[in-house]
Amino acid sequence: MERIRRIAAHVQDAPAKAISSDALGPAPVDGKSGELIVTLVAAGNSGHVCAALIDGNTKGRVKVQILTSRPQVWQHKRPFVRFPDGQTQEGHVHCVSSSPAELIPQTDILLWTGPVNATKDIFEKLRPYINVQRTAIGTIFAQGLVHLLAQRTFGSDVKFFALRNIPWLCRVVKLGLECEIVGVKSSIGVMTINLDRSYVKHELEPLFVVHKRGKWEPAMEMLPDFCPIVFNPANQIIHPARYWSLFRNWKGLPLSKSEEPSEWLYRDMDEVAGQVLVVLDEELQALKDAYFAATGAEGCKSVISLADRLLDQYGDQISDRSTLARMVGTNKAYSMARTPLIRTQQGVMPNPTHRVVTDDIGWGLCALISVAEKLESAGMFVPTTMMRMLVEWHQKLMGKEYLYNGRLRGRDCAELVLLSSSDPLTLVAEATPASEGDWISAVEEQAMEPRYGNP
Repeated sequence: MERIRRIAAHVQDAPAKAISSDALGPAPVDGKSGELIVTLVAAGNSGHVCAALIDGNTKGRVKVQILTSRPQVWQHKRPFVRFPDGQTQEGHVHCVSSSPAELIPQTDILLWTGPVNATKDIFEKLRPYINVQRTAIGTIFAQGLVHLLAQRTFGSDVKFFALRNIPWLCRVVKLGLECEIVGVKSSIGVMTINLDRSYVKHELEPLFVVHKRGKWEPAMEMLPDFCPIVFNPANQIIHPARYWSLFRNWKGLPLSKSEEPSEWLYRDMDEVAGQVLVVLDEELQALKDAYFAATGAEGCKSVISLADRLLDQYGDQISDRSTLARMVGTNKAYSMARTPLIRTQQGVMPNPTHRVVTDDIGWGLCALISVAEKLESAGMFVPTTMMRMLVEWHQKLMGKEYLYNGRLRGRDCAELVLLSSSDPLTLVAEATPASEGDWISAVEEQAMEPRYGNP
């Protein structure tokens, strides 16, 4: 989190239409024409992999820039990635800087690779430097209502893309030099605003593929709308259930050695967490079904249960399918993640600033609850009892207030991206440009909303 704060601190405010790929010019992958510049913002695990893949994947047609708080890490400018079969690929980073004014104006594709919870701050800091006529903005992992954030921040003409999942399981081996892909996905879903399928296939897909294994994957598949991202049965329900179960006996003081939770975040998940996760998934599926009944949004049809998604994506890596807890706990792809905690001389405590907490509460469960509250205002009640319980527990841990008297009216809601009572329900599926005059009526209606719990 401190690294992300440093990146954001470098991005200071300064003064700065919907098009198809044809308007940008076709993008052959042979490296002979259509040169583009991609700027990676925040080079963590996935950012390192992108830096190592892009140059070779596009035969030098796409130039890589990195906006980071630690440019000195990238002095070598030749990072390489190691694939599961032992092969490697070397990248070429053309420019590294901590100054957005130096990198952003000439950027064609800007890719945010940092944590979900920092997206709003980063987008707002980058906004003065971005020309939406030129630059397409994307997130390597999208969660919650990030498409609304993109439109609210950059305007209705924004060219935006959101990946439903990170293209690979990966990790950094040596900062600025070496990274490793431990698992490649055959396909990933992507949804866009003001970008067509041709742009996705020609410009975006080549950036992420691993083709040295004789396959071109992951292939990018266009989603029908943003519902598969908003209602994704993934981190936003797995992490809250597991983290609560690990620290459910914590009473504000360090836990002794005998009370210390498992070293591993997913491995050997207990049935307490598993049953909470079952209920969370039931609530998520019911919410998705209610939204589909209200809107007919096509993307809801591709939102499957968590158990089915795990089997579909990791079936051959799961050794025990008897319960949901066992499926998560015996998934080899999850096995090396450690439990985030704070260790003191007196014992261990939960870590309130780790992204396992901050990403999936404010930018996961709270976003889902805001959809439920909007449906309720339209006369469709959807139970979110377990979601609200976990938000209540985590917000106390974080020192935040999102729920007040069980409703999203807490003092810290303004830092999130939520569906408000004035927003059309259809915005969950598709961000649509507001008609002239709508913006002021929406603001006036929001100003009349009851807001409790403010200091």
